[in-house]
Amino acid sequence: MRTITDTLLTAQSSNSRVPFIKAVFTSYDDSNEVDMSKDSSVYGNRIMLVDHHEEPYNDYAIIILKNHDLLVPDLKGYWVEIGYGDTTATGKEYCGDGVNGGSESTPRLWVKHQQTVSAGGKLIAILELEGMWAKLRETLLRMGTAPFYEATTADGDFSAAKTPYGLIDYLLTSEIDPVMSLDALVEDDSIINTLEPSFEVNVNRPFQYAAEVIYDLVKMTKSYLKPKSGLAWEVKYPQAGDTAVIAYYSKTTPKFYQFTERNSVVIPNRVYVFANAGSDELYNDIVTGQADNTDSQDKYGIVSMVVLAPNLTTKADADNRAEAILYRTIAESVAGKLVIPHDCQLEMYDRVTIYDSRGAS
Repeated sequence: MRTITDTLLTAQSSNSRVPFIKAVFTSYDDSNEVDMSKDSSVYGNRIMLVDHHEEPYNDYAIIILKNHDLLVPDLKGYWVEIGYGDTTATGKEYCGDGVNGGSESTPRLWVKHQQTVSAGGKLIAILELEGMWAKLRETLLRMGTAPFYEATTADGDFSAAKTPYGLIDYLLTSEIDPVMSLDALVEDDSIINTLEPSFEVNVNRPFQYAAEVIYDLVKMTKSYLKPKSGLAWEVKYPQAGDTAVIAYYSKTTPKFYQFTERNSVVIPNRVYVFANAGSDELYNDIVTGQADNTDSQDKYGIVSMVVLAPNLTTKADADNRAEAILYRTIAESVAGKLVIPHDCQLEMYDRVTIYDSRGAS
């Protein structure tokens, strides 16, 4: 969760709040900036709408600007890290301002499409932006020799990196334009920086892109990657026992408008991992890993999933892989919706508590 001042916290909880948005667009070569913030000295307040989405493997936004004078410039290719906040008793405070709203704005977005729309006697500009996962999906990995660009850990093509954490760090810092970074590991799931898989790029699956390769590495673990401002990424290991960073209430501040929670039967609820294929890939010395969700099995019976992990050689690694697959299945099947006044403190993977007095006697 982002750190903000008490004045900003009070302002964003007020019934008469005055939202503020900082949006400075920067060109690819960093040679030009265009300030489209709500207090822009050049363009004034042109922001009509910001529809901003952050998801586990995607982030994107739509920004609609007033363009009655056709002065909104060509912003295609420009990047922005939006800072959300409010006008407070001490001035304009927003996340990423480096003082009142802390150093963390939202993750970087790039303008991929720009529309000029004339309708109903009005002119507007619509910016369509995509984030850091989109950048990874566009980046073809060319690590080895042309034309196939094959790379393997066995040949040392990832420098000294061997664990999923190390391999992801190498890819982000060495193969992406612009160069990204991976924060030091804090939340360790005991797999991401311990497992040393036999890993390949563009072998058997030619011309792979960075997103799919990094996702393959993440899937080996119980962790997630969270994009941050400044082209940084952070490893997150969310767990059911995590302490909530903030609470929302149905009757007192900070309030929520609506809360929906959807709980499902876990399917599959048993995962088998068959490992140690051997050099002949016949699994003559097969190693079996297994993970179970007994609560779901008691309610619905056993629904199995089988995964082959030919390069794992120990039962401990096979069990860890099975647990990681089942953990991700459970984590990504829980669905819920919380509608609240905009809270610039919240980040992806923050855990919140809901106190609902509706229906209470």
